[in-house]
Amino acid sequence: MTQSNITRRGMLGAVAAGASVLAMPTVLRAQSSEYIIGASLPLTGPFATAGKLIAPAFSLYQAMINAEGGINGVNIKIVTEDSGYVATNALANYQRLLASEGKNVVAYYGDSTGFMKLVGPELKGDQARMMTSTSFATELANPETHPYQFMSGPTYADQFDILLQDIAAKGGKSVAFIHSNNEFGTDPLEHGKKRAAELGIDVVLVEATKTQGADIPTHVTKLAQANPDYCILQGYVTGVWPQLIGGARQFGLATKFMGTFWGMEKLIADRVTAEAGPFLDGYQGVMPYRYSYDQEDAPRLQQIAEMSKTMFAGTPLENYMPTWGLQAFASLELLTIALKRNADAGLEMSNADNIAAALATVKDVNLGGYYGKNVSIENNKVGIGRVYQYSAESRLFTPTSDWLTV
Repeated sequence: MTQSNITRRGMLGAVAAGASVLAMPTVLRAQSSEYIIGASLPLTGPFATAGKLIAPAFSLYQAMINAEGGINGVNIKIVTEDSGYVATNALANYQRLLASEGKNVVAYYGDSTGFMKLVGPELKGDQARMMTSTSFATELANPETHPYQFMSGPTYADQFDILLQDIAAKGGKSVAFIHSNNEFGTDPLEHGKKRAAELGIDVVLVEATKTQGADIPTHVTKLAQANPDYCILQGYVTGVWPQLIGGARQFGLATKFMGTFWGMEKLIADRVTAEAGPFLDGYQGVMPYRYSYDQEDAPRLQQIAEMSKTMFAGTPLENYMPTWGLQAFASLELLTIALKRNADAGLEMSNADNIAAALATVKDVNLGGYYGKNVSIENNKVGIGRVYQYSAESRLFTPTSDWLTV
């Protein structure tokens, strides 16, 4: 399964309908009455599928918040540029936006762990803005070293922790870690080994693969030789993780597979099921959020669903918001709370110290249903998640655990 296969005509339609901001000039000249939130997304490159599914969430969120009065009467504008999943490109985007718009820029949404680490030393003085991103990198959850960066979910190490707790609770005795050969893939491995040992679970294989074009038969053979009860997949977005599961099923392995956030997208699982059969049935993984169809007592998810019917009519996003878009929504909601509290206090809106201080006051907040309980920001993160399982028959991910706090 290649990325081009996933991005079918309908999905291209969704991107075109939902990401009109991308057709605007690279850098927009904002009026003084607007707050700009900049963003870099991988609209090309190895993770373009994810970037093109996040972009519509930006346009919907902008419309939703501005319809509600913006930030204390001031509209927001989300300005998005392509990074190609190259950290230096994202950094150049950020620097160019600051040079053009200055203090109108109040925050930034990054595309990767690489960018968030690269930009860290640049966040000083007038160049500092509050940042969130697609990343759940473990090292970012440290206010002392990364005071202006936060995430709307648990770190990758936390996600391994949740999965390993679940494995132990289900009687699992052995586990394999298969991961992409990049920083994204290797992030939680050492913590995972330590936590598995604490829980009495043997780590029988740690195997690295290419991000794309992995040698599936070789990796599956090694997995078969180790024959673990469970296998956790980390560091993938589209093609490799389903291929590994499919290869294992063809080999006759009974190993149960689990994934972290980026391997939990329903559109990908549905596409694989439609093209290759139900071998993902029973696949499990950790999610910080509810899925967009889980709308009971979730007014924000209900509102998103209603707006999507109009904004994305005739596309797959008409009736479903991808998990990757929900991450963006939750991050922007938390950022908006901080911006509003900052505005209420009459403080400089572009000052990253002010926004960081306001974020630190986000405690026990009901965010409208993105999560299954009230949330707080602690150590630059929202440390909550639960395990979901995919059904090839219903084409839904449903929870198999309670909400766990880490």
